[in-house]
Amino acid sequence: MGFACDPCSIRKIKCSGDTPCKQCKATSLSCSYDRKRKKSGPKGPRKRTKEAILQAQRSAKHTRTDIDGEVRAQDLAEAPSSTPHNGSPNSSPSGGSQSPQGAQDMTIVSYDARIPRSSFSYYLNIYHDCLYVVWPVIDHEVLLTRLRNPDNKIAYALAASICSATRAQLRLSSDDAGPSTYQMAYEAEQSRLMLDYSNHQIIDGLLTCFFLHVFYSNTGRITKSTLLLREAIAYAHILGLHQDLFYTDLDHDTIQYHLRIAWILFITDRAHSLQHDLPPTFKLSPTLPELHPQQDAGLGSAFCSLCRLFQAFDDACPPDVRSNQVGFLGAISSQLRARHPLPLCDNEIQRADIVVTDSWLRVVLWKAAIPYVDANTDPNDQGLSVSFPTSVARDLLAKLTTLSSCALEAHGPGMMSKLFEVANSVADVIICAPDLADVDSAHVGPRDILCALSSLIASLRTTSNPALLTLLREKMMACALGQAGPGRLLQITDVPDGDLQSEEMNLVD
Repeated sequence: MGFACDPCSIRKIKCSGDTPCKQCKATSLSCSYDRKRKKSGPKGPRKRTKEAILQAQRSAKHTRTDIDGEVRAQDLAEAPSSTPHNGSPNSSPSGGSQSPQGAQDMTIVSYDARIPRSSFSYYLNIYHDCLYVVWPVIDHEVLLTRLRNPDNKIAYALAASICSATRAQLRLSSDDAGPSTYQMAYEAEQSRLMLDYSNHQIIDGLLTCFFLHVFYSNTGRITKSTLLLREAIAYAHILGLHQDLFYTDLDHDTIQYHLRIAWILFITDRAHSLQHDLPPTFKLSPTLPELHPQQDAGLGSAFCSLCRLFQAFDDACPPDVRSNQVGFLGAISSQLRARHPLPLCDNEIQRADIVVTDSWLRVVLWKAAIPYVDANTDPNDQGLSVSFPTSVARDLLAKLTTLSSCALEAHGPGMMSKLFEVANSVADVIICAPDLADVDSAHVGPRDILCALSSLIASLRTTSNPALLTLLREKMMACALGQAGPGRLLQITDVPDGDLQSEEMNLVD
């Protein structure tokens, strides 16, 4: 078929190819074939497009070479041979699980890691310095040793999940030259999906799921975080961490390591369920071995005290209890009146966790019981009183004056949710019993307390839920918060390290 004539080409219609063509005759146009014909088909990329493609390819090749070289440059001979912990079901309290003697951690021949070991080292050190007291389950040095083997995809997935959780929890800004927080989480997800964890590697799978749960919880992906937490709990059930039989014949260190994992899952499951109105799924046997303080790691008794707080809450208000069950209100009333001695600890991140969690759980218990009783309004009654949340919030603010905002922010959005629950309960009390909010100008009243808590919540870097802030502002407007005098509001201040010892006693009721 020949070329179209000039008029048909311009009009973009089919040309008969005659001279003159049928279309030009019909429209009385002059039929000509004078235009220069261009090459048909793809014309090839523009110069700038081609240069951009070549530059991207060179950059990707250079980055991959640097990453692979850094990972493979490690001396594999320095890595200790993997031997099972004495008496352990092939799990180690140091950097996750280990393989049986003579076996590789992974049977994959080669794996091109996308995250350099230097990035892992940097963020694992931050985890150790700031968050080990929150999740005392990973020995960062042992995990880094495992990462010297570039074929160890299990260690790679675990490290990527820990680093992504650490960065999301602490709101660490991304380094332009390194992988982003989301890239680390993506790498952990992609790696673990290609794995089939054997029995001696289930702990690694459990911890990888747990830290990915932390990451997605911090980024607002609640459904995803819930599913990952349930998967971690499923791994624990497969191992039997919730049963005392699992700990038979294990040495002391291995028992304590697995107990810490079990208790962290128990605490996280209860907190996540309460905050998102979900049924809890992980229950521990009452005959488990006793959890002991890890003094050599600087944990002291604070972590054990946190576990006891959640256990006391679960005993007073178990998930399957009915409001009309005999002893329901009595157990809650006794728990509300109980004053748990808080441990003395130098680490303010641990103190922040215990102080806020204790107040939050007491308010949650109060809310569970208050619909079923004729509550009184006596502010001195530390049981089922309408003013109970105000009393709890006042004590909480007094204790928070010994803590820095950084200590609160280290616990991520979960800390904000707990503070919001306390503040929201105070607002409900003011709305339902406005007479309790009427105090003379010389005293700090419920409105002052609510304003102080609201200001604190809004100031935290981890406050990332605008819906909660909007709800709190609406409650404050309903409480006529303009009556609160700014000069009387309790403030959260940074306390120098030298003053911590003199203020420790404020944490003991």
